[in-house]
Amino acid sequence: MDSQNKNNPVAEVVVAVGDCSEEDARALLDLLERSFPTDTGAGGAVRGGQAATVWSATLDAAKPTEPAEGQAAPARLKGAASVTLQGSPRAVERVQAALDGHFDVEDMGAVSGDQEREIGLRVRSRSS
Repeated sequence: MDSQNKNNPVAEVVVAVGDCSEEDARALLDLLERSFPTDTGAGGAVRGGQAATVWSATLDAAKPTEPAEGQAAPARLKGAASVTLQGSPRAVERVQAALDGHFDVEDMGAVSGDQEREIGLRVRSRSS
C-alpha cells in the first residue's frame, strides 16, 4: 500500500522528459506537478538550460490533488515527447493516468522489477 509518509519513498515517481522542446517539457512537468504537488524540498523539476536534452522531476504520487480530467488543460504540445516514469507500480500507474487524462499516450515498453517499474511513453497532444 502506498503511503504519504515522506520517509517512505513507495509513492515517489521519477519522471524524465526528453526528445522535445523545453516548452513542451515544461508543459508536461507543470501538469504533473499540479497533479501531484510536493512539500517544499520534496522534489520539483530540474530545469536545464538551452543545451538541456532531458528535464526531470520527482513526484509524490501517493494521492493526486484531483482527477486529471478535472484540471485545466495544459498548453498543447508542439510535438511528441518521450517520458520515462520510474517508481512503484501503483505510483507509476497514477502518474501515467494523469498523462492519459490530457494527452495521447503510447506505451513504448516497460521493465518491471520486484518492487519497481520503469515505463517508457510517447506523449502527444490529442487530435482535435
